[in-house]
Amino acid sequence: MKLFFFLPLMSLAFQFSAQNTDSLISSLYFNDGLSVLDSSGFNFNLSYYPSTSDWGIDSFPESVVFDAELSYENALDSTQSYQVRIGKGGQLYSFRGSFGESVPPQWRPTGWALPTYGGGTSYAPWVDEVWQMVCVDGSLNNPPDSAYFIHQSGVYLKTPGQTQPFYSPMVARYFNPAKMSYSVVNWGQQAHTEDLENMHHTSSLLYYTTYTNKGNGIIQVDKMIYNFGNDNIDFLNMPWGGVRNSNLEHFFISTPTNAYTNTPGIYGTTPVIPTASTGGWVAWSNDTLGNSPALGMAHPLTTNTNNSVFRYGDAGDLTAAWNNRDYHVFEMIRFPSAGQLGFGKSMSFRYFFVLGTNVDSVKNTILNHSLVSNALDTAYTPSFNEVDSIRYLFESVGSAIHVSVSTDSTGLLLKSHPFLNSYPLFKLTSANNEEVLTSDPYYFSGDAYDGTTVDVNLLGFLDNPTNITVQMDTICNGENYVFPDGSLEISPTADLIQNSILSANQPGWDSIVITQLTVSSYDLSVLQAGTELTSNELGSNYQWLNCDSSFSLIIGANGIDFTALNSGNYAVEISDEHCIDTSSCYFVSIITSLNNELANKIILFPNPTNGQLSIALDKVYPVIILRITSLKGELIQKNKYKNTALLEINLEEPPGVYNVTIEADSQKANIRLVKD
Repeated sequence: MKLFFFLPLMSLAFQFSAQNTDSLISSLYFNDGLSVLDSSGFNFNLSYYPSTSDWGIDSFPESVVFDAELSYENALDSTQSYQVRIGKGGQLYSFRGSFGESVPPQWRPTGWALPTYGGGTSYAPWVDEVWQMVCVDGSLNNPPDSAYFIHQSGVYLKTPGQTQPFYSPMVARYFNPAKMSYSVVNWGQQAHTEDLENMHHTSSLLYYTTYTNKGNGIIQVDKMIYNFGNDNIDFLNMPWGGVRNSNLEHFFISTPTNAYTNTPGIYGTTPVIPTASTGGWVAWSNDTLGNSPALGMAHPLTTNTNNSVFRYGDAGDLTAAWNNRDYHVFEMIRFPSAGQLGFGKSMSFRYFFVLGTNVDSVKNTILNHSLVSNALDTAYTPSFNEVDSIRYLFESVGSAIHVSVSTDSTGLLLKSHPFLNSYPLFKLTSANNEEVLTSDPYYFSGDAYDGTTVDVNLLGFLDNPTNITVQMDTICNGENYVFPDGSLEISPTADLIQNSILSANQPGWDSIVITQLTVSSYDLSVLQAGTELTSNELGSNYQWLNCDSSFSLIIGANGIDFTALNSGNYAVEISDEHCIDTSSCYFVSIITSLNNELANKIILFPNPTNGQLSIALDKVYPVIILRITSLKGELIQKNKYKNTALLEINLEEPPGVYNVTIEADSQKANIRLVKD
């Protein structure tokens, strides 16, 4: 088995952390490809700082596109060092080497922008002349009124309301420091927004990309496209891109014997080159013979589609006074057959960027490490059982939905990768902070770029397109519960989660109601100390009842404690917003006289006191109630003690004489206390 063959993922539902979930969601089907040649000198950065590149964009700063930067420094050969920047659409929008900035400056002639364009002359800010994937359904691509181009990068700003860039939403991403790789998943966007107002084209493509540093000037790029819609993709760029002519003027095409030829020309007039007629690589250099720092690309020779070709050439006459595009186009094209990249299908690709001292050194790196045979082109899509599973728990909090990974067998089971004929499940957030779980990324708006939807997160994949409602409910212990699908749970005693699959309003769709049911129960025990009753349930509502009077309410007795004024039987009713329950009845006997025997067992010291005193009883009592009153009967202090025989008191009142009353085990004693 060659290195590029697939390694099916295990289908067990392991316990994943959030970080491991991101890793699964954003990863591809295949092995790691080329072995790492140099693990030193690599750096990954998510914090923006201005680059030294000049960009022909007058409306927006580079910070609007920046997502991440990967860089590599080779201490022995600086021509193998690089700095690449990934945009919010997953596109590679900056690629610097010893040759300088290689990605074109994104410049557009003023006359190309119409007055109606909201982005002005900068109507394509890092969405066109960048390294990216592009897909087309030829049956729907009928310019000028019905252009159908799904960009990985994002949309053109060609309607009056589009005043800010909109990049294809990044629905998942993960940096793996051990592998020196950065993986992103983007929901590709129909680029020609002016046509969408009339044609209402949508996009159901997910673009997966992983950029991996292999060292020694090699960057491995893994790509995948998954189609969860009805359009039939019959033309795709894998990739679309190019270089700055001013830094890498000369384009070299390899031969089957790995010689190479300088092949100048203007895009649109140069021949279409079958990849199988080459050695599987191309290169750019600023020297006519290739004897200056070079950038190369190693790619597959053959394809699983009808054909694999590339087109190339300068973007017009670059010597013309009007033309500052500084762009040499490179467009690699595949032609899937009918249905090959239709609904529920994927295609995956791998190619390599290679940097070196000159074209010869680039060639040698490609040959020495078999990069062409390590490249990949396949239409493989795994089955349900070949991909990992993740279980999610959802909690509805107002308009928000909290998502967590289940640590057991409860929760909703999703697949981490697209499998054959599967549908994605997204968590969408609207501009007014409403959150939904749905397979429809257009749930909030038919125009993805209009600002109605502000966040799209990919959670996984399932068999049918689905809308999910999350509801939280609570019942009292002992009650029955009927779930939305009509199933009955008899007297549940523990919390549980139920997924109810209902008939949806949209034909062919599932509607899942996830019910998280909480079974509420109270501690109905009561602690008794003489005439005082205390509920052991904390944090609820209380109502004390007279059991001897048909459980009538005792007016004003609404606290956790209740002191009986008359002998009798009493209970407490406990409630919250969900449940109500009542304790057993407790008998209280009112003590009408002091118990001198108890008083004889009490030692109070010192007496007189300066305010700090102790009271020692003859034994440990479960509950002791102590009250200190003035000679006028005013309550000064009330304390409750549990399971003790020693009471510590701090009396902060002025000097005088006070009464100390102690209740324990239905006994009551009174002691006179003097404070100096």
